[in-house]
Parts: sequence; structure tokens; C-alpha cells
Amino acid sequence: MLTLDKARVEFGGLTAVNDLNMEISKGQIHSLIGPNGAGKTTVFNTISRFVNLTSGNIKFNNENILNYKPNEVIRLGITRSFQNTELFANMTVMDNLLVGLHPLTKKNIFSTMLHLPSVRRIEQENRKKTIETLELLQIRHLEDEVVKNLPFGYQKMVDIGRAMMVNPELLLLDEPVAGMNNVETKQISELLLRLKHDFGFTIFLIEHDMSMVMEISDFVTVVNFGKKISEGVPAMVRNDPAVIEAYLGGEDVSHA
Repeated sequence: MLTLDKARVEFGGLTAVNDLNMEISKGQIHSLIGPNGAGKTTVFNTISRFVNLTSGNIKFNNENILNYKPNEVIRLGITRSFQNTELFANMTVMDNLLVGLHPLTKKNIFSTMLHLPSVRRIEQENRKKTIETLELLQIRHLEDEVVKNLPFGYQKMVDIGRAMMVNPELLLLDEPVAGMNNVETKQISELLLRLKHDFGFTIFLIEHDMSMVMEISDFVTVVNFGKKISEGVPAMVRNDPAVIEAYLGGEDVSHA
């Protein structure tokens, strides 16, 4: 579904992504792990077109992503959450999720001004979709809460929910359980597995919670200083000496 071919990103004299080759298969949870500063979020930023490649290529369903602007990538079927939730702090949870539908909602300015039946129908459909997403996240009770008043863990759920709203083919999640307790982490893990098994989502995941990564991932890629050092199924990556040395300083991943 997604292919990175010798993807390279340089910021001045710093190489953040170093000729990275990757393939993500449809219907899998593919995790990208590595130490802080390894270039993981930069990889996400290149896919979502926030950062330009210095060289190399990225294709999604054989379509060259580099031909698209950041606001056009969602129409290809790619959405993302953010490491630091980029939400509208003074809006409600419901309204933040509705924003996720905005790029694909077709409205005529005059129909909107007159609030014609077609506009009301779209609004009803969007609200129904939002409620379904809130229920899937188990946060329906928070729909009218202003986002800035929520604990960070719930804000992360809202951020994930907004990315889910358009039923993307590829969902990019940047540290979705950061700041969450064990109960919330388990809830998100179960959600991601359900999205894969029941709804056919393909998920590309950055996460530092190794127990979660090893439990739910179909495939894991490890980067260090922007370069791929290991790749494979979780059991193989967990026992790779290069991963143990670079990522955990000699400590076994299973103990992390």
C-alpha cells in the first residue's frame, strides 16, 4: 500500500531520514520504533507532506505522494494523529471530530447560507458519523466537553478520533498512548486491533510503549539516526542485537 524508496530528508547538515526503504502492507499494523531523535516523526511528516524529501520517493497505492500538497493527501486516503495533540482547544469534542470531515464535505456557499435541506442532511450524516466514532472510542459522554478542559489522555483519544472520521485507507498514529495510564493504553490497543480486524484499517504506528508495540504489531521497522537498522515480525526484532544495543542500551525489549 505504501512504499518509501530511498527516502532522505536533510535539514542543513543534519540527515533526519537516511535513504529509508519501507513497505507497508494493506490490513496490517506496522510499527516504526527507535530512540528519541531517530527520525520517526519526520517520516510521518514526509508522508503527510509537511516536510519535503531531499531525495527518494514515496508511493501510496502506486500514486506518487510527492505530487500532492499537504491538504490533498487526505483525499488519497491518508490521515494522521499528532505527537502533541493539534486540537482546537476552545471547541467541543464533537466539533473537533466534525473538523475531521471538513476536507471531504461538499457544500455550496449559497446552500449553506440558506441552510437548504441538502445541507441539513449532510450535517445530520456528519453528526451520526461523529457519534459512532465517539462510541467506538468509548468517550460519547464527553461530546459536549471543551477540549482544553480534558486530561491529556482523553485529548489523545479525540485526536485519534478526528483522524478516523473519514475512514482512511491508511491511518498514521504518532505515539497514540503517550501520557495514558495502563487502563487507557489497553483500551487504545484493543481499539487498534478492532479497527484492523473489524473495519479493515491499515495502521502505521509510532510508539515508545514496547509492550504495546510487540503485542499488536504485525510488522516492526526500527530506525536509528534516520537509518533502518532492523525490520521484521515483533519476535525477530525483539531479539535483534542491533535493536537491543541501539534502542535499549543493551536491555532486552521484553523486559521494557
